[in-house]
Amino acid sequence: MASDVINEVVEADEDSCQIRSCSQKGTCRKDCTNSESVCLGSYSDCEEWPVSNIQISAWHAGNWGHDNAKPLLTVNYNKKYDWTGIKVQWRGNLRVHRASGCGEWWFTFNGQDCPQGRISLRKYTGRLSNYLQNSAFEGICEGIPKGSVPVKFYLDGCGNTNWDLYTGWYQANFIIVEEIDTRPTSKGLCPSLSVFNIREYDMNIYYSTSSTNLQVIATVVYEKRDPSTALRAVWKGNLGKYGSNTCARFYFRFNGNECGNPNTIDTVCSILSGDSSWIREDVVVDGMCYQLPAGPLKVEFVMGLCIGYTSIGHVTTGWDTRESIRLEEVRLGLDINAIQLPSGKIYRLPVYNIQHWQWHAINYETDSGVIKEVSYTKHSKTSALRVTVSTAARQETNGYCSEWRIRFNSSECSSPTKIDTTYYMWNEGGSINSPRPYYIDGICKNLAAGTVAVKFEVGSCNTGHSLGNSYTGWNTMTSMIVQEVYLGI
Repeated sequence: MASDVINEVVEADEDSCQIRSCSQKGTCRKDCTNSESVCLGSYSDCEEWPVSNIQISAWHAGNWGHDNAKPLLTVNYNKKYDWTGIKVQWRGNLRVHRASGCGEWWFTFNGQDCPQGRISLRKYTGRLSNYLQNSAFEGICEGIPKGSVPVKFYLDGCGNTNWDLYTGWYQANFIIVEEIDTRPTSKGLCPSLSVFNIREYDMNIYYSTSSTNLQVIATVVYEKRDPSTALRAVWKGNLGKYGSNTCARFYFRFNGNECGNPNTIDTVCSILSGDSSWIREDVVVDGMCYQLPAGPLKVEFVMGLCIGYTSIGHVTTGWDTRESIRLEEVRLGLDINAIQLPSGKIYRLPVYNIQHWQWHAINYETDSGVIKEVSYTKHSKTSALRVTVSTAARQETNGYCSEWRIRFNSSECSSPTKIDTTYYMWNEGGSINSPRPYYIDGICKNLAAGTVAVKFEVGSCNTGHSLGNSYTGWNTMTSMIVQEVYLGI
């Protein structure tokens, strides 16, 4: 693992920068401890340390069949700074398995809920069903002092009722914890940072509607500092839906317009055919928009009717959980991975070399194959790769299973575990065609520096079930983000 401080660097010519030369002339140095080049920036015009101390805990096929209120998992996190918030993220498989069944999963810190409100996920099914599928939720908790912080992951039936919950079924399950600088006083452009100006806006807004009129779910005003950066926009919240042959579309608007470069940031919540009973669950929608101007940006999360449909059915948002919009500025492709402070010390940057691909309506109907493949140049042999995919997907056939996964150079990750997600569906009302938000996010260690083929695939589950009828990217955005991260610094 790389350390926070690079203790010994020397001036380096291009021949000494063996992995690659830096994009900015004169910034290449050689890290004598790890015998690799670094690209050195400065901390000028910057008053923040946006992301630090990333830690990942991973379990594959945990298969925890607990129902009652209890801490299922514990991560002992060593918080370094008093002024940061703790960002927690769950990426894994969750299930409720009873008619009108409801389950809740949540995080505690030092034995308590987050002071700003519980960071949780709720799932509800209106009919007896068995949806074993990947789920994601996250949040930032502020006001926790530095030091050892037990972060515990709980579950229970809503209202302390047993609803046959299941966690971690036959896939990768991650808890990712990191420190986020949310101090509102920073104003600088931070030219050496790949990520900066992170703002999270919490809200408790409940919508319940059958109207096909456009609905603005949430509005925030964000002060963008640099016109050359991309803006990453993330919505986390609970979406509920019933009604067959209906489709609701959710999307971001910036100063009244959808993103045009590279394309819109959107998702769907739909039941195109089959059983029309209620499904409620927390989801994450995550994409980037380029060439937005600096200055105040009015950012809206909006719901409307899908093209080609005449009804949204009945839709709810914000059902009994905390929702949020997170916005951050990103310098795509920036290779600076260390900065020198006025004291002369050189510190590694925890996140850099961010690349982004975003497609719209890929409509991948094949049940097994490579959905998208991208080429990524990994600069450091000591970094890990984080891959995030935000799309809409479904597995339609009753009693069948599909798996979405990330591969690196045709191999699955081995450290800490695979990045894979399963979607098994059984419903007493029969098969259901319901494209919904689908989110994959994981970290892979021990990948060599150099060119890496990153593949987003779908195929059969390693569970003994027949291959499902899958569909990926139905009429919506598919976003892929790949970045290098140094864990623990």
